Amino acid sequence: MPVSPRTDAAACAATVARLRAQREPRALVVGNPNTGKSTLINAVAGTRLKVGNWSGVTVEKREARLQRGEQMIHLLDLPGAYSLSPHTPEELITRTALLDEAPDVLLNVVDAGNLERNLYLTLQLLEFRVPLTLALNLVDEARNKGLEVNAVLLGRELGVPVVETVGSKGIGTANLLGTTLTGAQVGHPLRYPAPIEAAATDLERRMQPLQTLPPHAHRYLALALLEGDPSLRGRLSATGHAELVDAADAHRAALELGGHDPLIEIAEARYARAGEIARLASPRSELKLTLTEKLDKLALHPWLGIPIFLALVLLVFRLTFTVAAPFVDLIGGPLQEVASGWAAGLLGWAPLLKDIVVGAIIPGVGTVLSFLPTLLVLYLAMSFLEDSGYMARAAFLADRSMRGLGLDGRAFIPLILGFGCNVPAVYATRTLERRSDRVLVSMILPFMSCSARLPVYVIFSAALFPRAGAWVVWSMYVLGMAVAFAFAWVLRKTSLPAEGSGVLLELPPYRFPAWKVMWTHAARRTASFAKRARTTVLATVAAVWVLLSVPAVGGQAFGQVAPAQSLFGRVSEAISPVFAPLGFGNWQATGALVPGFIAKEVVVGTLGQIYLGEQAAQVRPLGALDGLKQTTLATWDAVKTSVSALPTLVALPSFGADSSAEQKTPLAAALAAAFTPASGLAYLVFVLLYTPCVATIGAMQAEHGRRVAWLTVAYELGIAWVAGLIVYQVARWFM
Repeated sequence: MPVSPRTDAAACAATVARLRAQREPRALVVGNPNTGKSTLINAVAGTRLKVGNWSGVTVEKREARLQRGEQMIHLLDLPGAYSLSPHTPEELITRTALLDEAPDVLLNVVDAGNLERNLYLTLQLLEFRVPLTLALNLVDEARNKGLEVNAVLLGRELGVPVVETVGSKGIGTANLLGTTLTGAQVGHPLRYPAPIEAAATDLERRMQPLQTLPPHAHRYLALALLEGDPSLRGRLSATGHAELVDAADAHRAALELGGHDPLIEIAEARYARAGEIARLASPRSELKLTLTEKLDKLALHPWLGIPIFLALVLLVFRLTFTVAAPFVDLIGGPLQEVASGWAAGLLGWAPLLKDIVVGAIIPGVGTVLSFLPTLLVLYLAMSFLEDSGYMARAAFLADRSMRGLGLDGRAFIPLILGFGCNVPAVYATRTLERRSDRVLVSMILPFMSCSARLPVYVIFSAALFPRAGAWVVWSMYVLGMAVAFAFAWVLRKTSLPAEGSGVLLELPPYRFPAWKVMWTHAARRTASFAKRARTTVLATVAAVWVLLSVPAVGGQAFGQVAPAQSLFGRVSEAISPVFAPLGFGNWQATGALVPGFIAKEVVVGTLGQIYLGEQAAQVRPLGALDGLKQTTLATWDAVKTSVSALPTLVALPSFGADSSAEQKTPLAAALAAAFTPASGLAYLVFVLLYTPCVATIGAMQAEHGRRVAWLTVAYELGIAWVAGLIVYQVARWFM
């Protein structure tokens, strides 16, 4: 006898309930953008989720697991959302998680200084029958503005426990988790006008026998259907609930016939209740003029804002060069020489292995690793600007210019992230609402100078522009942005027209970043670069070494061929005429560009291998004590030079490049002999603009398809060649 569908559904529901009872507790962390959700999770769980002082940092669910007694707990950090009516990818991800994850408890993080705005989302969360705890975060900033929130009264109005917290300082985090897991309450859902309540009740009744709809979300689903939420209607229709959608349409039509607009009345009721609770819990007093408001008079000035931003970026590069340059010289010079001497002594018994290590790995990988100090200082400075809240102002300043491209200031955030790495920046375009915006920003993102290009800028600046290195690097970053915006304008006028208006940008208060958090982020980014050096770069320099050892013609032995006569040299020489009009039509420069398709840091590694690898046979074995002595003395000199250079941080450097007046690393000296200032500048422009690395191409293909990815490869090659040609032909008349 067949089992009825009703029995099957009941058995399925019982099985789901049993499995859920056996699983680890699952808490969803929900809140508006920039309320400190990730910071709270880091403080509670000891994790290292990315924290940024602007909207859109968390573009996907992020999970943290922690042990509490004998129990393992899952915390899911959801993207910041102003509401659960999905107008952005973040809001859609958040709502989907609330519907599908079957949470045991919700942790709603609200900004105590923006209570009324945050409570709109809270009232929507109360429509889910899930226990909730409210974390009243950033209470210190609220008090600095003259606001005092009565947490007890707030909890009584909402019917949920309220815990005051300051996540960045660990205040209130000790008992937040315990309150969330054991004291959370379902709360008091908002009551709407009687006709809307009657319609919602009927829809909830229709949902009860539908085992595929989550019981905890019945009230929310009913109200969202009455609002006419298009994404939810499509989801329910596609999953076999067309009758429920039809019933909701009938109720909405009846309400509209009776003079009620469910969408407007539901929203108005939430806004009114949020304002009422905020006024009760935080009576308005005379607000103080905050430090944020004082600083923003300059940072957001219509005429001074952009120059201040450019000056800060220049100051970052000045700081990077001033503090890190001596350590770059240390690693790329004395330490590399000591490592080569030790390797020559240890591997004297294996000539072939010695040639690989001394002639390929140390000059190739070692040259790339020499720029770790530069990247560490740069990442620290950028983390300070990000976490302090200034980068959100940069997006605001860019909003006016970007609206001319049919974009809004929020599109500037992925572009800024591209300065670190283009790959996560491509994924960060998910925060943009319209597909044409996401494709457009992804296609111009590779023009942003990622950290992998920085070593190329630094070594060429040291070789050809030692007194104006910061200005040269700064000009590369500014040129990249200018080309990106120009090409975006072209795309808007041709294949990717604008689709609509922009969005509201939120400006968070300025916050002094925690040094521990800044160091963690900078160290993690630098370690990621170092990891690529020991994987991608190592594999590439090994392949280049093999190609440099393979003779292009017969009669020569493997490893005994001159580099120019090797397979690598001959192929590079065949390509080099293409770059002769750009001023660097030699096989060494061309050959370094080819593996740069894999990763841009490989360019400088290959240059080091080509120019320094020939010196492998001349390296003398070095004793352990002599090497330690040289290392100690060179390190002390680097520290002294770095400290003594700090007072010159704000000095204006000369634009004249006197390469003989500065001490250079071996690679910098070799480049100074191989390039003129004009050809070196053209080379930098080509490296800035030509094809992104394979990882970025892969990310673009995953997000937007193969056509967009490879079209980007093609047009960037063309733009890079034309720009390099123009720069060289103009610069050679002045340099």
